[in-house]
Amino acid sequence: MKMLGYNSQEARYLNLEKRYMIPYFSYSQLNTFITCPLSFQLTYLSGKFTPTDNKYTLLGSALHDVFELQGKQLIAGGELTKGQAIKRFNQQFIKVGKEKPQHFADKDDFIKMYQKGITAIENYYEIYGDVKPLFVEKKFFGKVAEGLPPAKSYIDRIDGDDPQDASTWILSDYKTGSSPKDKSYLREDFQLALYCAQVFAQYGAYPKAVQFVHPVPQKTQTAVHQGNGVYKFKNQREPVVEFSVSDTLIRIRETIADIVEAYEKGEFQEKPHAFTCKSCFFYQNGLCQPFDEQQQGWANI
Repeated sequence: MKMLGYNSQEARYLNLEKRYMIPYFSYSQLNTFITCPLSFQLTYLSGKFTPTDNKYTLLGSALHDVFELQGKQLIAGGELTKGQAIKRFNQQFIKVGKEKPQHFADKDDFIKMYQKGITAIENYYEIYGDVKPLFVEKKFFGKVAEGLPPAKSYIDRIDGDDPQDASTWILSDYKTGSSPKDKSYLREDFQLALYCAQVFAQYGAYPKAVQFVHPVPQKTQTAVHQGNGVYKFKNQREPVVEFSVSDTLIRIRETIADIVEAYEKGEFQEKPHAFTCKSCFFYQNGLCQPFDEQQQGWANI
């Protein structure tokens, strides 16, 4: 039964687990909604679209595949040499270039993305070439807070001293862009905090650290556990970015409540933004027109 209004703040959070229209939530779901509610509706609820890749996600997918295979080989007692990794990347990315040329402006654009991938692999091997992880692409699924639907995530890489002692773990998420994330992004984004919440919910301990690994510029942005689920980023000038897992869970609850309210009211509004719209599948394919047609280009943002 749809609820078209809320009589109190308490009702807003009532039965969120049952009212959420998807069996589980993920970082991608919530981040998509925050970025653009209409994109969330079209992606996760319409049943009509599976947004196609762009050149950035194609590169990221090819690199993630290489890094995952290299980690699995080390765990199994084998290896994937840098040469073998580059060969695998070549096979995948060149195939993509032939099958989906529309994702690249021209041949030079394809070559630029290809070279970025090679740089990422070379830099990755300088750090992790012979470092055996505890886990790669480890799945987490379960409740992180009372009253919320279960959360689902796959963590790219976990290093540590003991596979049973989560307090020794360092969780890594690969980012294959050209630059590290700025402080504004680190303050607002909740991906790493959600991972910490999931580890704590399953193992009863917070990981030692969490980080974004940027192999293209060969940078790592690491947040170290300070105690009680509070993390602080290393090697930053003041003000240093911190985040709290408990505060993040409050924000996640708010976002899920926003999604439920949008669903029950049938109101998923587009959120125009110059960068995100330009690379959005729905905008590119004419499925969303967030701009004033009487104004030109991006001037009406």
